[in-house]
Amino acid sequence: MRKWIIENDWLEAIVALPEQMFYNTGIGTYIWIVTNRKQKHRQGKIQLIDARHRWQPMRRSLGDKRRYMGEEDIAIVVQEYGNFVETETSKIFKNEDFGYNRVPIERPLRLLYQMDTDRKLRFLDGVPHLLEDVQAIDKQLGREPRPDWNEFDRLMNDLLKQRSSRWKKAEQKLFRDVFTEREPEAEPVILKQRKAKDEPYARVWGWFPVAGKKIELMYEPDSKLRDFENVNLQDEVTRYFLEEVEPHVSDAWADGDKIRSAFEINFHRYFYKYTPPRPLAEIDSDIKQMEEEIIKLLREVTA
Repeated sequence: MRKWIIENDWLEAIVALPEQMFYNTGIGTYIWIVTNRKQKHRQGKIQLIDARHRWQPMRRSLGDKRRYMGEEDIAIVVQEYGNFVETETSKIFKNEDFGYNRVPIERPLRLLYQMDTDRKLRFLDGVPHLLEDVQAIDKQLGREPRPDWNEFDRLMNDLLKQRSSRWKKAEQKLFRDVFTEREPEAEPVILKQRKAKDEPYARVWGWFPVAGKKIELMYEPDSKLRDFENVNLQDEVTRYFLEEVEPHVSDAWADGDKIRSAFEINFHRYFYKYTPPRPLAEIDSDIKQMEEEIIKLLREVTA
């Protein structure tokens, strides 16, 4: 809903109200000023007004309601809204300043194949009719750990073809789930390949060139390693990835098909005021004073 309102340029302003203003909640609340008839000078812009400190105490609290906005407080907020200028408690932004692209960052699935008796029993418990095929795989391909699932998968498919065996996709998936485990040092599992294309940002979107060959590979993503990056709408996903992601995770890529845009408005971010910590000498002095008071109290107890 927030995204829809902002993209249609219907949001004029948001006013942050003080906490403890309503009967059933003590948290801060906000007034959204929405219109489909924005004045020309407000078009494409959103005003944020911070009225969190404009309140008067109530003589008697009513539930969580302990504060109210006086006539003067309300008048100041209305004046700020009407003036539409930047002040200490009024900020003006472009609509796009609040928008971002949520970019899925993928990393390749890396599998280590290992055949053993326990795994054979678990696999055959679900598909007992594949006993002879599994025995052949065990005998001819051995039980040595294989860190390259792509190579093993090719050898296994060749063996099954020789035996005129055709497994269902569900059976193939079950075999891989049972006989493999994730291994960070294993080779990436190849999802598909294509002829190398002269696309400047193919690497960003998951196409990895193969040295010495005119092909590009796309790897199967590991859902457990998936992460997300929020990229401002005014920024380029490609630039952000190449400068902020790839230098730290060399085998990552961005899933362009699953990028989604959203909007977020965080008042604390835009009206935050830095308060420097007290000097260390002052803190140290307070600690020593407290220590002396504690020692004094202990002496009185033990005396």
